[in-house]
Amino acid sequence: MANTIAGANLAEIAQESLAGLSSCFAPLSALTTDFSADVRDAGESVTTRYPTKPTAADMSTGYKTASSDVAMTAATITLGTHYGFTYGFTDVERSKSSINLNALFIEPALQALGDKVFGDIWNLVTVANFATSSVITAANFDRDDLADLGATLTDTKKAPKTGRSVFMNPTYYASLVKSLNSAEIPGITADKAEAQVPRVAKFDTYETDLADANAENLAAFAFQKNALLMAGRAVDAEMAGAAGIEVETVVIPDLGLPVQFRRWYDSDGVLYYNCNLLYGVAKGVDYGVRVTTA
Repeated sequence: MANTIAGANLAEIAQESLAGLSSCFAPLSALTTDFSADVRDAGESVTTRYPTKPTAADMSTGYKTASSDVAMTAATITLGTHYGFTYGFTDVERSKSSINLNALFIEPALQALGDKVFGDIWNLVTVANFATSSVITAANFDRDDLADLGATLTDTKKAPKTGRSVFMNPTYYASLVKSLNSAEIPGITADKAEAQVPRVAKFDTYETDLADANAENLAAFAFQKNALLMAGRAVDAEMAGAAGIEVETVVIPDLGLPVQFRRWYDSDGVLYYNCNLLYGVAKGVDYGVRVTTA
C-alpha cells in the first residue's frame, strides 16, 4: 500500500526499513565487526580486537605451569566514512497520496548505502593486503575450486576453519550456480530454482556486481572473517534535535549496526528524508586468497 507522506511517521519509516537493512547488509556477517549505538564523531577511531590462533601446551608439568595467555590482536579502525542518502519531496508531491515511500526513498537509500559500504570493503582486497592468489577462469570456477581455496586457507594461511566466506562477481557466481545442475544433484531444488549457491566447502557465498577487478584482475575473494574488519557507530544528533530535526536511529538485528534516519522541512517548500551511516573498514589478519582472471 502506498504511503501518504504528509502523515508518515519517521519512527515507523525507520522500523519498516529493518527488513531491507537486514537483507542489504547481510554480507557484513562475513566480517569481524565492532558495531555499537554509542555516539561518535566522524574521524574518531575505534580499537577492536580479534584472537590469534593459540597452540597446545604440554600438561605433564601441571595445569598452572602450562598456562598461557590468549593472544588478542588490537586493530584501530577510523570512523572516517559518513555517507548517506537524502531525498526531498515538494509540497505538491506530498499532496499526492499515491507516492510510495518505500519505493522512492527507503529502497534506493539502502541500496546506495550498501553499495558504498561494500565498495570500501572490496577496495581492501588488493595484492598489497592479501598477496596469496589463485588464477581461475570464470568458465572453470566450480565447487572443486572452493575446496582448493579452503585447503590453501587451512594449510598455507593457517586460518581457522570457521567463519569462512567468498565474495565474487556475477560471472563467477553463475559458474557455481551451473555446477549445481550437475548429475550428482538431480532434480529441481529450491537453490536451483532461485539460482542460489548454498554453503560449499565451509564457505558462505555472496554475489555482488560491485566486485570489480580493482585494477588487479580480481574476480573473487575467499577469506576467513578476521581478514576484513568494520566498525560502526551512531551519529551525534544532539544539535539536530535542538534545531527541530526529527532523528531516529535503528539497529540492524543480528548485526548491531546503527543506521540513522532524519526528517526536516525546509523553507524552500521541500520535506527532506535522510538515511546515513558512520563507519570505517580495515584489513585484519592475512587470512584471504584472491581469485584473479590472469
